[in-house]
Amino acid sequence: MIACWLFLNTCSEAVAQNEENAEYPVKLAFLYNFTKFVEWPPDSYREASAPLAICIVGHDPFNPDLETELRTRKVGDHPVEVRPLRATDTVNACHVVFVPVTEKDHAGKIMKGLRGSNTLTVGESDGFAAMGGIINLVVEGDKIRFEVNPAAADRAGLKISAKLLSMAKIVN
Repeated sequence: MIACWLFLNTCSEAVAQNEENAEYPVKLAFLYNFTKFVEWPPDSYREASAPLAICIVGHDPFNPDLETELRTRKVGDHPVEVRPLRATDTVNACHVVFVPVTEKDHAGKIMKGLRGSNTLTVGESDGFAAMGGIINLVVEGDKIRFEVNPAAADRAGLKISAKLLSMAKIVN
């Protein structure tokens, strides 16, 4: 857990080095590391070895090579799967849904489509957590920070680690 905390803190510093090139690899690392601090209900997986699905809605801002490397990782006993989705696709088969800023106009519709699912929603648009998203990635100066909406996580049936919450700005 300490290694994850150090990774989250040191990676956010990388944004200062080359903002455009570093921002999305760091955000992809955040997505993966968030999964280590979130507990999904047991029935979130169709079987014990089913993959943890990270879905990217709309334009995928992440480097395909990094996504391929991420697919070699595991979260607990679950291999990681990265799936691209269109804003109109069904997203409730995903454990994590990332809504990039390019899809901010569809965020409300996406959130509505996820009601009642055990999905960790992560965005990067102003107000994403306040409108019901669970985690919002925010660039502040040369660092990437994150906001968490615990009430939205509760509604999704997700348990977020106190360690992750202690590093977040809490949004209601």
